Amino acid sequence: MTVVIVRDDLVHEVKNVPSILDYNLFVKKNSLYNTPPVFPIYAAGLVLKWLKDLGGISEMQKINEQKSKLLYDFLDQSNLFTNHITPSDRSLTNIPFTTGDDQLDAQVISSATEHGLMSLKGHRSVGGLRASLYNAMPLEGANALVEFLADFEQHHKGGH
Repeated sequence: MTVVIVRDDLVHEVKNVPSILDYNLFVKKNSLYNTPPVFPIYAAGLVLKWLKDLGGISEMQKINEQKSKLLYDFLDQSNLFTNHITPSDRSLTNIPFTTGDDQLDAQVISSATEHGLMSLKGHRSVGGLRASLYNAMPLEGANALVEFLADFEQHHKGGH
């Protein structure tokens, strides 16, 4: 679903544009050129209500900062796991890290899955591990991940 908010006087006719991208057509039809995507609108409404009840975007920002700080703080002091992203360039949402050993990374992923921590496999272009701390991931989930990683590190001999 895409929401476009634009003043009608800024919309003008453009030739050779598919109708779904022809904002002039939507202005002429009072935004009802086609059947609205009812389920995505309903789902978006639920998410927006959840965000509002949580305290709004500023509160979600604070929670996301807490989650990422928790994980980055652990990674920065870890003897096994490494995050190579410069602090000023770090994402609040997708946090890549690695043990530096592909087989050990695979063990982390397997063990994490057994502990209910899913989808830690890194991006296909860089490998390693990646924690995705999207809005729906509660602070408790980030805590569980850090506790798991600390336990894994404690029970793994060596490190780097």
